[in-house]
Amino acid sequence: MLDDVRLIYSPLQQRYTSQGRCVDIQIYRLEDTGWTLEVVDDLGNSTVWDGEFATDQEALDCALADINAEGNEAFIDHPVEEPAKAVPPDLHTFFQPLSDEELDVLNSFFIHGAPEEAMTFDMVDGFLHALVIGPVTLMPSQWLPKVWGSKDGKGPDFEDLDHANEILSLLMHHYNAIIGGFQASPAQIQPFWFIREYKGQEVEDAEGWANGFVEGVALSAEAWKPLLESEEGQAWYRPIRLLGEMELDPEDFAFSSTPQQRHELAVQIPQAVLAMHAYWLPIRHAVYGREVAKRLGPKIGRNDACPCGSGKKFKKCCGGAAVLH
Repeated sequence: MLDDVRLIYSPLQQRYTSQGRCVDIQIYRLEDTGWTLEVVDDLGNSTVWDGEFATDQEALDCALADINAEGNEAFIDHPVEEPAKAVPPDLHTFFQPLSDEELDVLNSFFIHGAPEEAMTFDMVDGFLHALVIGPVTLMPSQWLPKVWGSKDGKGPDFEDLDHANEILSLLMHHYNAIIGGFQASPAQIQPFWFIREYKGQEVEDAEGWANGFVEGVALSAEAWKPLLESEEGQAWYRPIRLLGEMELDPEDFAFSSTPQQRHELAVQIPQAVLAMHAYWLPIRHAVYGREVAKRLGPKIGRNDACPCGSGKKFKKCCGGAAVLH
């Protein structure tokens, strides 16, 4: 199916040293894509540029220009004057699921603290599952605005810097916990959706989750086409589509019009998602290997790009007391 995927590396790749600090400039592509630019420090921390480059020379020129403008330290997690802190993180911890209390914090925030246009947390969970298993890796700056429902780059009204760090860290931890489930042997999925009571019985309500998954697929719709146009892919995607699509024709709606029908579709989703994950896994391994959200553990620095997706530095965005949005 995807066995012929081959990663092509540019001969322009190089190790770049400035002020005694080194980073590896990595430039690569698939046979039918543009060039991806990634800078990796000696601890394995990486920065991947949004979008693709038409040529490898263009990618290299961009890397050198950004490094010269911002300095090597902008692409290295731990400053040179703090060598004692330069310890690789405990990845096992970061892939552990959130506790019930932490899930409650996120769920409550998306009900009471997020913008009115933002997703609910069950939608966010479905959305993140689609991002994790899909064929394209997106940076938080590309998908967080969708979570907030933002069209102008504005994020939530965080109370202060600590509150912003708490919510964004929990959100990234949850993203990594989803990855951890798929990295397990065998792969596991623990979707977050609600249990309702219907005619004296408990039924699973995965409409919000499925809607979030559909939104995640839509962010890279072109890349999802090989799966969605295949017979097996359509079968896997069917329960999610019937629950999550906003507009269904009458024939499809007839399969999801009652709580019992929606319950029967919901219980099909975990195995369907595991099948779609297995379908895309070869291409994800070929391009990126193990996917880990960039902000695993350390708090967000005031000079970092704000994870809310605004494109501004954190200190001028969610991290600035006078401009918390």
